[in-house]
Amino acid sequence: MRCFVAVDISDRVRDQIGEYQKRLGPMVAGIRWVRPDRMHLTLAFLGEVSDEFITSAKEKLAEAVKGLKPFMARFEGIGAFSSPRRARVIWAGMSDGRDELCALQNKVVSGLQKVGFEPERRRFSPHLTLGRLRIPADVARVCEQQFQSDEFEIDRVILYQSVLKPEGPEYTRLAEFPLEHKYPRTEIEPRSHEEHETEKQ
Repeated sequence: MRCFVAVDISDRVRDQIGEYQKRLGPMVAGIRWVRPDRMHLTLAFLGEVSDEFITSAKEKLAEAVKGLKPFMARFEGIGAFSSPRRARVIWAGMSDGRDELCALQNKVVSGLQKVGFEPERRRFSPHLTLGRLRIPADVARVCEQQFQSDEFEIDRVILYQSVLKPEGPEYTRLAEFPLEHKYPRTEIEPRSHEEHETEKQ
C-alpha cells in the first residue's frame, strides 16, 4: 500500500486558502490548483510499503510523539519552486509553529528509520503546496502577494494510506497519534474528499 505521515490543517484555514486561490487565479495561466480539502503537511512520504512495515511504523510513531505537546501554527507568505521566475510549484510558507513542526518531523523520521525507512536527503522545509505548473512560468507577481492564515492547532500525527484514482487521490486514516497521548486512535475509514468541500464565503 502507498502511505505517508502528515499533520492536518483546520477547515477554517482550508476555506481561507480556497478563497486566496480564486484571487490568484487570474495572475497565473495554466496552473493546476490543489483542492484545499486535499491539503496536508507531509512529514514523511513512505511510498509503497508492506502490512508488516505499517505495523512496525505504528509502534515507532507512537513512541515518537511521546512527551510532545500540541502547538499553534500559521501560514504566511507565498513562494515558488524552483524560483519565482521559473516556477513549477506555488506554495504558502509557515511562520508560527515552524520550529515545532521541524522538531516533530525530525522525531517522526528518526523513529521510522529504526524500521527501515529511508528519508529524503534534502532538508525538511515546512510549506503547503497551493498549485503546480506543467510548464515553468514567471510567478514573481504572485509571490509578491500578501497572505496570512488564521492560526490552527497541530495536535496529532496521522498515518495515511493514499489510493490514486482518476478523480483524484482518496486518503484513508490508518492511525492517529495525538500529541501528549500514549496510544494511537486507529481509524479504518475512507476519507473521500467530496465529503469536505470548501465552503463559499
